[in-house]
Amino acid sequence: MASDGVAALRPAEFCALERELIASMAMRKKRNVQMAPMQELKLRLLERVQAEDPESSAFSAALARAIVDVSPDGATGPAQAVASDLEMDWQLACTSPGFVTWLRKAASPKV
Repeated sequence: MASDGVAALRPAEFCALERELIASMAMRKKRNVQMAPMQELKLRLLERVQAEDPESSAFSAALARAIVDVSPDGATGPAQAVASDLEMDWQLACTSPGFVTWLRKAASPKV
């Protein structure tokens, strides 16, 4: 993924960028749809994976552990649904330098 002059993205950085992106989207509040519960769940998953700081090859396993950690009473359905989106974004970040560039710019604080 370091091709095209884009530095490789580690899972911890990916999680931090995704968290920043969620925070900036929540501030805009352009939608009337209530997304807070899913955003909260996504943030919790990202926090767990970021704290673990796995190698790139272990991202999926760390995400699977995070699903169990954030799921009360073993009800993993909602966390699995949110994690599926995160897994797709991670795979895109691993294969698309353009996505990594966009993510870094979109998540950076606006002045």
